[in-house]
Amino acid sequence: MNEKDWQEADLIFDIDAKDLNLSCRSNHTISICNQCNEITKNNNQCTKCNSSKLEKKSLPCKTCIDASKVEVQKLIDILINDLGIEKENIQTYFSGNEGFHVYVFNSQFQKLGSKERSELVDYIMFRGAIPETFGMKKFKPNRSSFPDFNQKGWNGRFSKQVFGSKSKRSKIISELLENGYSLFQKTLENISEQIGVKIDPNVTMDIHRIFRLPGSINSKSGLTKLLCDDIIKFDPYNDACFLNDEPIQVLANCPVEFKLKNKKFGPFLNEKVTIPTYAAAYLICKKLATIA
Repeated sequence: MNEKDWQEADLIFDIDAKDLNLSCRSNHTISICNQCNEITKNNNQCTKCNSSKLEKKSLPCKTCIDASKVEVQKLIDILINDLGIEKENIQTYFSGNEGFHVYVFNSQFQKLGSKERSELVDYIMFRGAIPETFGMKKFKPNRSSFPDFNQKGWNGRFSKQVFGSKSKRSKIISELLENGYSLFQKTLENISEQIGVKIDPNVTMDIHRIFRLPGSINSKSGLTKLLCDDIIKFDPYNDACFLNDEPIQVLANCPVEFKLKNKKFGPFLNEKVTIPTYAAAYLICKKLATIA
């Protein structure tokens, strides 16, 4: 045992809808009171006993999944075009709940430790960028040093985000020079939210993390972790819903509507309902139903 040592780990990224700060999330988030078990739509205080100890449960919508897919595509673009990873060494899986896991195999990053992976995370998330990298200097800045549209990596992405179009580039550079170094730094911080990839940094940095096996059922949803061959066409609420449609009676308390296998369910207000097994499992996993 004393001779055993860590060798390497696949580079894995977690993209989760809960980290995207989407406006739709409040519409399908449910609050469960830890004191009296009262279930209501998204609240910060129990409407029955006034407790603030609430557990939040989300039933992600299509907007959540589509936004997660956009982040996956942004990530894969960086992995291939910036980090030189072969496309065939990248696999994307639906996590079984609210997002996606992106795996990188057989790459030069296999043996990177936690510290080095944190540097990689900063690059992918566009964190800690400095003005000098994008042409702005504290003293005597030169407009010719600002990046152009056809540049690769973050320089090109910066140009597309900040300048918008080639025709506006010169005018916006003049405005940036006039505003000065400190405001340029704030501009970088602001656009990091748009062009940086919203991954969970702790997942990528954790070289000992054990991930759910593909094909297994996620206990938070009853859906299956599944390889996505075509992420654009992939619909988790149909493609990853493998339980049968045998009717089962449950006592359901779900104040929002949800959709599985192209069928709508709910809202259910603490009532006995007969629904397919896959829908019952989904509600039970979300703590919104029990077997009647």
